[in-house]
Amino acid sequence: MATNYPEYYLYEEIPIVFIEPPDGGLDCLALSDTTGSFERDMRFVYKIRFGTTADIQELDRTEFIQHVEKYRAEHLRGEGPVFALYETIEALEANARSQRKPLGDAEAAVVRTLRFESHELFEKSLREKSLTGTPDAPGDSPD
Repeated sequence: MATNYPEYYLYEEIPIVFIEPPDGGLDCLALSDTTGSFERDMRFVYKIRFGTTADIQELDRTEFIQHVEKYRAEHLRGEGPVFALYETIEALEANARSQRKPLGDAEAAVVRTLRFESHELFEKSLREKSLTGTPDAPGDSPD
């Protein structure tokens, strides 16, 4: 049975991607909590493929991007437009928490949109630094 790559996962909230390198085989990339880029980390292959007691979720690319941006916002600090978007998202979520209620439909839609915008900005920044961003699904291409 052929596998279609990339495959997107969360492993204990860490975004992980399985990709097929140009020469074949399997590569595993994990989101760095220090750079926000994806870095090769093969230790997750066995854990995801062959089971563990960890919380593992397979996601589609759209949901994966939401989790990537949530992870970046929680682990990275900086200045500029991306971090202003992260702060806006945090303010919306903090307001809901202070009211002890979930985000309303309108606020949740704003958060999703802001995360897509922050993703585009962050990925552009990574490309400018020659770092690895979120691997594209077949047919996708970066700006």
